[in-house]
Formats: sequence, C-alpha cells, structure tokens
Amino acid sequence: MGCSLGFSLHCHGHEQEDSILDEHVASSLLAKLTTHTFHKDVYNCDDDSGYFLLVIRDPIDRARSAFNYDRPDDQDFLDFKGWALRQSRFYSECPFYHMEDFVQNGLRDEGDAPTMCKRMAEDAIKGTRPYGGPSHWYYNYQYYYEAIPSDSKVIAIRNEHLEEDVRSIEHLFGCNENERLEVGSIENANTWSDQEDLYLSSETISILCQALCNEIQVYKLLQENSQSIFEHV
Repeated sequence: MGCSLGFSLHCHGHEQEDSILDEHVASSLLAKLTTHTFHKDVYNCDDDSGYFLLVIRDPIDRARSAFNYDRPDDQDFLDFKGWALRQSRFYSECPFYHMEDFVQNGLRDEGDAPTMCKRMAEDAIKGTRPYGGPSHWYYNYQYYYEAIPSDSKVIAIRNEHLEEDVRSIEHLFGCNENERLEVGSIENANTWSDQEDLYLSSETISILCQALCNEIQVYKLLQENSQSIFEHV
C-alpha cells in the first residue's frame, strides 16, 4: 500500500519502484492526499493532520508475516552481516526458526526453550522491548495508536478487505472515477514463504491469541474508530 500511495516504502525491485510513478497512481486521490509517512521510527506527519490512514491486518497473520520477514537468510549474512548476526541469536540460538517452533518452545508453559529464550519470546511478541525478534512486533498497533495525536481521526484499510476499504475512503473524500486507485494491481503478500513457514497448529493459534490479547483489542478499536467515521459521513 505504501508503494501504491506514492511512497518508496516496501517497493521491492526496480519494476515495482517505477510503478509508484505510474500515471494512474500519481493521479489517484489517495496518492494526492497521503503526503507524509509514519513507519516504525520514521515520523514526518503534521500533528494537526485531518486524518491518519493506517493499513492493518489480522494480528495473528501480521505476527507470522513479521516473523518470516525478519528471519535472516544466507544473503542477509553477506549484505547485512551485523543485523543478521543479531537476529540469529533469536532465530537460531534459541532456536525459533519457524513460527510454530517459536510458540511451542518459547511461549508455551511446557516449552523446552531456555529461560532466557522464553523471556525474550514473551518480550518480543508483546512488543515490550525494541530489540530482539521481529522489529514489527515492537512497532505494533498500540505503538502507532498511542504515538499519533489523541484527537486524530483514524481511518483504516484492512489487508483482508483491501478494495472495499479503499473504495470507502475514496467515497469519503469525494473521489472522481478517474481518481480511483487501481487496487487490483497492489502487491500485498510475499511469495517466498513455504508451507512450513505458514503452518500454525490450533494450539499455537490459541497461545498466540492470549499473547496478543492487547494487540487484538487495539486492532478492533482501530476498526471501530474507522467505521464510525464512515457512518457519520
């Protein structure tokens, strides 16, 4: 979404980076209105902005995606050796190579991970420490929600309802037909995770729901606040 709104954010490869300059994207209403970025530790938004637009997804899916995204591979050890070595402590030494392993060994009471790894696992999934584990777990929904001005109007685009929510926002701001964003062209999923990366047992999902309880509540709050704005238009 960041790439499609005109930001150089999560644009992978020259072809996709060039797409942010595509004539249709540049002329879309959302690309015109979305002028600043709040992403992790980058914040250049005006505090008196009329609206803050957040792209959100199911917290369980988000946690799994962040886990797979931040796991270093062989290329990372060549290109970003310092970062990869720091990450390897979490992913390899504990070991938490797959999300299923992380939950079963690190979060489950009967898990066989060392005490230090269990402490690290709980801190990471709850976002209580900025270092150790996937960085997006620390920069969670609560982090963003509490960081923006308290009187801000928040509108959300749900990953699972991309086109529906984009169209609702365009309607909110009186979008013309020629200003509509081509939602069908948006790439919003990775293609490198295998089935073992994606697998979560029912027990693991239950444990994650408990660990992410606060995150789930903030996720629901963001949806409710966004919906209330649409209802009062």
